[in-house]
Amino acid sequence: MSELQVELDRLIDGRQDRLIQLRRRFHATPESSGEERQTSALVAETLREHGYEPRLGPEGIGVTAELDLGAERDTFIAVRSELDCVDVNDDKQVPYASTQPGRCHACGHDAHTTINLATASVLAEARARLASLPFRHNLRFLFQPAEEAATGARSMIKDGALNGVEAIIALHVDPTLETGHVGVRNGALTSACKLFEVTVRGRSGHTARPFEAVDPIPAATNLVSLFYQLAPRSIDSRYPLALTVASIHTGMARNAIPDAATIFGTLRAARVEELEAVQKRMHAVAEGMERATGCDIDLDFHHACPATRNDEIVTRRFAAVAADRLGVDRVQWLEVPSLGGEDFAFYQELVPGSIIRLGAAMPDARARRPLHSSLFDIDEGALTVGAKVLTAASLDLAAEYIGSHA
Repeated sequence: MSELQVELDRLIDGRQDRLIQLRRRFHATPESSGEERQTSALVAETLREHGYEPRLGPEGIGVTAELDLGAERDTFIAVRSELDCVDVNDDKQVPYASTQPGRCHACGHDAHTTINLATASVLAEARARLASLPFRHNLRFLFQPAEEAATGARSMIKDGALNGVEAIIALHVDPTLETGHVGVRNGALTSACKLFEVTVRGRSGHTARPFEAVDPIPAATNLVSLFYQLAPRSIDSRYPLALTVASIHTGMARNAIPDAATIFGTLRAARVEELEAVQKRMHAVAEGMERATGCDIDLDFHHACPATRNDEIVTRRFAAVAADRLGVDRVQWLEVPSLGGEDFAFYQELVPGSIIRLGAAMPDARARRPLHSSLFDIDEGALTVGAKVLTAASLDLAAEYIGSHA
């Protein structure tokens, strides 16, 4: 498909300004997990403009659309992107900064949605040319809500997103990787993640008479300290793990000891063994703190998402296509998985799939910020690069992929 891909690349390059404008529109109007109605409506409107018949998910959130390639079988290759933002402020001084306080596209989902729309629109424009080519599968584009809450993939699956799907692909921007490069990995790319919540209940009282109260704050702060100290010593140090306390809530008055404190955080590991070992140690620490302080302590874990497991066949095809479009030297095979969580893993539990890293580092190194930073931004040149790779990979898999159900 080399001549066809050159033509598709030309169409993508011709859309560069429009893609930047669309991404900035998404960026300025972010919506939190489970609230992506306006974003979904804009995605559906854009798809209709290119001849698609998009289907909105429950409550108008989430979008699916299909491209009939005249495939020999009624099966699909799915191409997934996310719609939601991160619940942090946008502190960038740019014209397209978020207009919604406490909401920011700090994980690149605005870029992912734009790239997926570019892929869908370019392939729709080339529909006549594609009709003369043989395909095994058709294409299904998934615009998923609530990735940050780790509930969106499961809701899409429940709504039939994977019906007839033989394989699924996606990409995620990487602010540490130069634009024009991609990062790929077989097996685990991101880690399993669990959310934890600790409620420490004491007894409120006056700060002048702490002996009349049971102060939850020393118990809570000591719990945090012990979690950080003991987690690394509870596991085999050859395997990565990250325990992070993200927020502590307690008290309101300066002269009153509160009756409770709540701790929220995440526990991430590449292997289930490490997760289980640290959970066990955290429960033991909480029980000991109860006895030492007289507080009642509840420690609860909530499953967020499993580790992504990139299928070797799909990943190697993805990598080969990227090498063809960008150059072999621009495809980096990643040695270790990220400790980030990604609910793309729920799709991979049901069908073979692969998600890759898309280089999107800001040209000025001083402007580079990590994912979920209030100053996060991308090099918008990554939009056309991502669209070229995703378009080529979609067609390659639709034409050549022979899955386990073939």
